[in-house]
Amino acid sequence: MLMKLATSLLFLLLLTLNLAHAEHAKFLAFPEGFKWCVATSAHQIEGYNTESDWWDWEQIPGKIKNGETSGAACDHWNRVPQDTLLIKNLGVKQYRFSVEWAKIEPREGQWDFEAILHYQLEILALRAAGIEPMITLHHFTFPRWLREKGGWEWEGTPEAFAAYAEKVYTLIGALGVRDWITINEPMVHLVLGYLSGMEPPGYADIKKVAAPLRGMLLSHAAAYRRLHRLAQENGRDIRVGVAHHLRVFDPHSKINPLDRYLAAKFDEIFNWGFDEPLTTGRMKIKIPFTIHVDERLPGIVGTQDFIGVNYYTRDIIKFALKKPLPAEMLVKEGAATTDVGWEIYPKGFYRMLRAVAERHPGVPIVITENGTADSRDAFRGEFLKDHLAQLHRAIHEGIPVEGYCHWSLMDNFEWIYGFEPRFGLYSVDYATQKRTLRESGRLYQQISRENGFWR
Repeated sequence: MLMKLATSLLFLLLLTLNLAHAEHAKFLAFPEGFKWCVATSAHQIEGYNTESDWWDWEQIPGKIKNGETSGAACDHWNRVPQDTLLIKNLGVKQYRFSVEWAKIEPREGQWDFEAILHYQLEILALRAAGIEPMITLHHFTFPRWLREKGGWEWEGTPEAFAAYAEKVYTLIGALGVRDWITINEPMVHLVLGYLSGMEPPGYADIKKVAAPLRGMLLSHAAAYRRLHRLAQENGRDIRVGVAHHLRVFDPHSKINPLDRYLAAKFDEIFNWGFDEPLTTGRMKIKIPFTIHVDERLPGIVGTQDFIGVNYYTRDIIKFALKKPLPAEMLVKEGAATTDVGWEIYPKGFYRMLRAVAERHPGVPIVITENGTADSRDAFRGEFLKDHLAQLHRAIHEGIPVEGYCHWSLMDNFEWIYGFEPRFGLYSVDYATQKRTLRESGRLYQQISRENGFWR
C-alpha cells in the first residue's frame, strides 16, 4: 500500500514539474520571411578539384590529418539532383555554396564551359526546388595557375578575380542569384596561410601578410563593382558581401593589462582587419616591434551591401613571453568543447552580432556559417538551440539579421582536419556516399518549417 502511494506521489510530482516546465516554455518565433539556409563549399564536397592549389597541398605528406586527401570528397559533382532533394527536405529557403574557380578557369583565360554548364544546371535545380542560391566566389581555393603567379600577392589578381566574377555572373548568376559572397573568411586565410603556414601558400611570417591583405581588399572591391555594373546593365537587383569569421577573444585575466591588451589586439586585427578598411579606406596592421602598416586603398569603401557572419567559438588570450606574438590561445577551463576542441560559447554569438551592428548601423546581416563538429550527434541539437536563442535575442533587440545558414548540409572534407570532423546535418558514409539525416538534422528541419522552436 505504501509502495503504491509513494509511486502515485512520485508520478504527481513529475507531472507537476512537467506542467510547470510547459508553462514556462516559450516558442521563439523568427520574423516572417526569415531565410533558413544550409551552407557548403565546392572543394569540400564536389571532389577531384585537381587544378587547384589545395589539391596540390594535400599531396604533400603531413599537411592533412591522417594523411587524407579530398579525393572524391562527397561526390557532390555527380549527385547534384539527389543532394538538392536533401536540401529541399530540410525545408530551408536558401542554399549557400561556392563555385570552383579552378574548374571554371583551369588555365589562365581558358574557360571550361562544361563546368559552367554544370553550375547552370545546379542553379536551375535549386530554383525548381524553391531554394534561393547564394554564391561564394572564393572559398579558400585558387586555380593552380593563379597560385603560381602569387595568389592574392600578384598585382594582376584583382582584375583576374573581377573577370572571373563577371563570367560567373553572366553565365551562372543571371539565372537567378541575388546574394553574392566574394571571399570567405579572408582573415582565416591570412592566419593559416601566412602566419602559421598550415595552409597554402604555407608561409609563417607575419611580415608577409600586408601584400595578400591588400590583394584581397582590392580583389573584393573589383568584383563588387563588376557585379553591380553587370546587374545594373541588366536591370537586376543584387547584393554583394563578405563572409567574415568572427570569434570572441577574452583575456585570461581581466586584471592583467597585458592579457587585456592582447585580447583587444586579436579582436582588432582578426575580427575587423578586413572589415574596417571597407569603411575607412585604410588598411591598418599595427603590432608593436613586429609590423606597422597604414595604407590608403582606392575604391574599397562602401563595398558591402550586407555583412556575412561566420561564428563558431571564442579564445582565451594569455600573455606568454616566450611565444612569437607573444600570446597563448586557450580554451576556458572546464568549458564544453566540440570534437575539434573549440569551446561551445553561444553567448559569443550574441556578442559578435552586437559588435557588427554597432559598427554597421542598419546594414543587413546574414549568418553565413554556424555549426559544430559532433561525430556522435550528441550535442549538435542543443548547440543549435542555444545559438539560435542568442540569435533570436539579437533580432528581438533590433539587430537586422535576415537569415541563418547552418554549417553544414553534410559531412565533408574539413581542410587540414581531413574527413574526421563531422559538421553535417546529414552524415556521409564515404565508402558508399550514402547520406543519412541526423536527429539534429530533423530538429533543424522542424525549426526551418515552423520558423522557430520551443525553448
